[in-house]
Amino acid sequence: MKDAAQVRAWTLLARVRQLRVERARRLLNEARLGVQRAVADVASRRNALAEHAARRCTILDACSCGERGATLWRMALHRHDAGKYALESALAVACHAGERAQERVVSALHVLQKEMRGLDYAREQVRRLVAAQQDDSDPDD
Repeated sequence: MKDAAQVRAWTLLARVRQLRVERARRLLNEARLGVQRAVADVASRRNALAEHAARRCTILDACSCGERGATLWRMALHRHDAGKYALESALAVACHAGERAQERVVSALHVLQKEMRGLDYAREQVRRLVAAQQDDSDPDD
């Protein structure tokens, strides 16, 4: 009778472990999606900086075309250059967020591996106890 109770207990524990593995897999998938979003954000910020640089070249060309309006174009260039810091800061923040997202993936992967080891152990205990029960109740002995 003690063996049957142990089998039920280990079976229940294996089911709980299975649920924990499923939760860990979901968290890993969410972390991987976070990395994908972070990569997309970094690419977007880099594109914004590239567009900013291209626009700067256009403004520089306009500054050099004669006296007429050159002063206004130079002021536009100074105003345009002032926005570069905000773009670079946003890129740095996005890169840092990407690093943190990658760290979350590594952490979630470790948690999943730990939970899977626990599930494997619980399943092995159930198999061992069921095999022991079958050996004890074998009428051929």
